[in-house]
Amino acid sequence: MSHTESTDLPSTNGTNATKSSKNNLMAYMKLMRIGNVFTAFANILMGFLVVQADTGVIGLTTDDLVILVALLASTFGLYSAGMVLNDVFDVERDRAERQNRPIPEGQISLAAAQKLGWSLLIFGILCSLAAGKNGVIIAFAVAISVVLYDWILKQTPIAPIAMGACRTFNILLGMSLAQSNSAVLMGFSQHHLIIAGSIGIFVAGLTWFARTEAKVSSRWLLAFGVLIMCAGLYGLAMFPRFVPHPEHLRLDKDTAATLIGLLGMLTLYRCVLAVADPVPAKVQAGVVGCLKSLIFLDASVVLIVSDRTLAIVTLALLIPMLIIGKKIRAT
Repeated sequence: MSHTESTDLPSTNGTNATKSSKNNLMAYMKLMRIGNVFTAFANILMGFLVVQADTGVIGLTTDDLVILVALLASTFGLYSAGMVLNDVFDVERDRAERQNRPIPEGQISLAAAQKLGWSLLIFGILCSLAAGKNGVIIAFAVAISVVLYDWILKQTPIAPIAMGACRTFNILLGMSLAQSNSAVLMGFSQHHLIIAGSIGIFVAGLTWFARTEAKVSSRWLLAFGVLIMCAGLYGLAMFPRFVPHPEHLRLDKDTAATLIGLLGMLTLYRCVLAVADPVPAKVQAGVVGCLKSLIFLDASVVLIVSDRTLAIVTLALLIPMLIIGKKIRAT
């Protein structure tokens, strides 16, 4: 073997190893639908800032940042576990219908996916310890909802309700430090529950809308999904009226309602187009638009209750979602 040949071979092997590593990383990101996790981050950030704004104090201390980072890590684990376990429980169906998914394609073994999914779930619960007893209780609620949805409920009529519950609990996880004097449940006051519940209702409607996105959908089912999303948006627009200390709001209740209403119209117009022509491409465009709007909704709530800069920070989570979404499908 010549000197040239002996130096070329390791170089080629190194290139192949690097390429294989990148492909493996991409497969795991695809399995976790990594772009969507930024909507969960936005939920946590919004919930955390809503609770902080209740005190009338704007700005994060070092202790606040530590807890916030722990909650972001918690939702990363819980949300990503849900995505992974979705494919674990769906493996036989994916082998028949979606052979380009990482497990049926052979990029990731079923055993590796199972280990990752359950590990992420445990990681998410452990990270919630930073937020105290309420944080752990709500993290368990998220985990149970995720597993029940992926395992049993996904193919049942109540699947959208279960999905909405997952999102509601995720927002409450961000709010888990709440200790309101006007608490209704576990330290949460009415406006906390209205915010979390309204976005949960919006997500339930989105799930109904997306149920048959891979084929020509029923106009009635699509229209029903849109109506449920409208109900969620209405609830969100009304939450400022239930804030115990309205003087802490940065926008008055009428301006806040107008903001949510305009955002709702901009979000749902693609869905209305899909109702008129329910082909997969238009339905999927409506679904992706609504997923992106979750970050806009969270940023709008932050703008209503907190600092404009923090609202921009929340909205900036859309940037990595859009970048990743060009390579990895959101649905």
